[in-house]
Amino acid sequence: MKKFKEVIVHNYHQHQSSGGALILRVMIGLTFLIHGYDKLADIAPVIKFFGSLGLSPFQAYLVGWVELVGGALLILGLFMKPSTIALMTVMAVAVFGIPGKGSGLFWGHEYEFVLLIALLGLYVLGSGRYSLLHVYHKYRHGTPIATDAK
Repeated sequence: MKKFKEVIVHNYHQHQSSGGALILRVMIGLTFLIHGYDKLADIAPVIKFFGSLGLSPFQAYLVGWVELVGGALLILGLFMKPSTIALMTVMAVAVFGIPGKGSGLFWGHEYEFVLLIALLGLYVLGSGRYSLLHVYHKYRHGTPIATDAK
């Protein structure tokens, strides 16, 4: 009976953390995917805004593509570490490198700061078992991924 109880509790916690990772991945991924698409679909005002900050047009395109591709990778649960690092870099620059619009703790960049912290959480959690990475690893190797949330 003790072994049965341990298996039930262990499986519940595995699915719970993977479910949380899935919810975060999809919602944050959609946020970045949509914002990246919007930047790239109408890049002229983005280039103008970046220029006003002393940044180049290349950097405007780079941010758009990082947000678009990084958001898609988050949704799918692929390349979690590189995509979260790239997106965290974009958000860190937005929070700490761009002059604020207001006063307060993050100079009007609270939204970007929340995204930065959420990405940090996803970096720690990993993709979880409800991801294409997990499916691939299980199909290819017959075992779940040991380093991600199970």
